Amino acid sequence: MSDDKRIVPWIDANEFSNVARHVSSMEVCELDMARKAIEVWLCRMPASKIPRSIVCTYELLNGYLERSSQSMALALMRFVSLVSSESQDRERPSFALPILSLARKAGLPSWLADLRNDVAHGTMPSTDVLESAFWWSLRYLGDFWMLNVKYHEERMIELGNMLKSYSSMICSYLERLLQGEEIAMQSDLIEAFTSRLSPLCLLYVTDHVCYHGCDLLASGCALGDIVEIQAKNLKPLLSFLQSYKLLNELVMQFILGLEDDDSSFMDIRLSWCVGWVKAISHKSGGTILCDYVDKLVIDWRLAFNHVLNCVCDKFEELVVALLSTRDPPVSDEKLEMIKSHINVFYGYGISNVHEDIRTGPQPRSQWNLSKSLSWSEKPLGALMNLHASTSGQHKRVPAHDTEGGRQIC
Repeated sequence: MSDDKRIVPWIDANEFSNVARHVSSMEVCELDMARKAIEVWLCRMPASKIPRSIVCTYELLNGYLERSSQSMALALMRFVSLVSSESQDRERPSFALPILSLARKAGLPSWLADLRNDVAHGTMPSTDVLESAFWWSLRYLGDFWMLNVKYHEERMIELGNMLKSYSSMICSYLERLLQGEEIAMQSDLIEAFTSRLSPLCLLYVTDHVCYHGCDLLASGCALGDIVEIQAKNLKPLLSFLQSYKLLNELVMQFILGLEDDDSSFMDIRLSWCVGWVKAISHKSGGTILCDYVDKLVIDWRLAFNHVLNCVCDKFEELVVALLSTRDPPVSDEKLEMIKSHINVFYGYGISNVHEDIRTGPQPRSQWNLSKSLSWSEKPLGALMNLHASTSGQHKRVPAHDTEGGRQIC
């Protein structure tokens, strides 16, 4: 299988298949969903990097859903021009052949080429002709979508079969390594770890190592010794990954697999993560992992963000170790501040604030107001506890200020 890689705007084959299903539908709501999805793709990548059939599909759907004859006519003209000239642009870009001959070569009918020429020369076809041309063009483009969906399905089946063979081969190899056998890397294993399935192969490695660590833990081995025991047996694999510059991906698989879980499986994974990160930060020490960290760089931001998203009190040591590996390094003052924030987050060293709350009613502060103030100059809060008189004198404005002695008009 070829390992050529290509950047595409869709997330995965499922998203592409969903858009293809919407395009092949005759429902307006489905066509609108396809148009919106392709519009997102055009925001992710320039139109020159996206297949012409996808760009033509978007423009045709845009013109049809806008119910604009001018937009539809321009979309059809661009569709005929792009589809018919694709082979010419690829093979002989410096030559210009008649559009009718190019359209026939591309499988387009002559009436559609004539419609394109009419629009280009300023003649607007009728609405019925435009709509008929739209549905014919959409069915023509549907072949592109369905062929690619079929290709994706075949590729997924092929990759699934390869992954099954790789997984059984990797698990068998790891089982023998962890039992203490020294086995050299075979060509099939080298092909597995260097293929595009390398991330999944490394995921098998991390999971198998953690399951084996659970067996060691159940047999009475101390948790702090498991990483050293396993790393000693995994020397051939670690040396191979180091030589092919795949060790950083292995470390990231350990870190990205962390979850807020109390299982022994997650404890083994966390021990490996802490061991790797400490080895990277110290570069030298008594652990076996320090022999493999020369020029080893991990995606620090991705690792730290994942640890913070699923953070729990067990991850405190890992968080501090990750902070010490940051490049550029964190200053000692800022590092201590971050550690204190982490302690506050985990609730370490924080007294119970409820014990300091005073019981009983709190004394209210009294306002000291000048007696020369009139009633209208006093704050509203100063009169809130006074009972207003029910006589007609105090229903509106009092006749005079009793405290200030000033007559009020």
